[in-house]
Amino acid sequence: MAKRKRESIVRRDTIEWGGKEIEVDIFDARVVLGSGEELESIEELLIEEEIEKAIQVTLKEIESIAGKYPNKEKDIRYCYEVGKVLQFVDTKGFTERKGLIWHRMAYDLRPDLFGGSKKNANEAKRYPETIYHLGKQSKEAIKRATFDQWYEILKFKRIYKQKDDELLDQILAECESKNLSGIQLRRRIKELQASKSKVK
Repeated sequence: MAKRKRESIVRRDTIEWGGKEIEVDIFDARVVLGSGEELESIEELLIEEEIEKAIQVTLKEIESIAGKYPNKEKDIRYCYEVGKVLQFVDTKGFTERKGLIWHRMAYDLRPDLFGGSKKNANEAKRYPETIYHLGKQSKEAIKRATFDQWYEILKFKRIYKQKDDELLDQILAECESKNLSGIQLRRRIKELQASKSKVK
């Protein structure tokens, strides 16, 4: 059985040049002559290049959106608009690499567009992942909760993977009627999920 190749993307790395450490963008894919995998490696390089071009176009689009929102980090309208733009990972067939794409966009290239600089890449990927899922919601639903509430709601995969609209509507009604904090909202979502499971 052939081993599955690791998904890759252009990434930022630090190299030593002339006695100094500098940051450079490098392709993950490598073409090793005589390996028997030259064609696959070249195909992978072309995919990485296609993804990088799509990322650059998307970042320009997001930069344009950011100009309308001075306090953008938790502005639900900004997050929704950018979330719509981030759907390019699905439309262009890059869904399997979205974690790598979020890393590239929010950690390597433009953290200012995605909630600011983070200490590590995994933390940096959370913001674009959240707003990507926000972009899949209806405009009416988005207005019913704050960014922080949506951040908690979208931690529950059942809500967006199974498209459980009834459960989401119940949760959003709770968000509108009560000012639930993160812990309270998480607890309430678990209660609603449990009561819904008993009914089935």
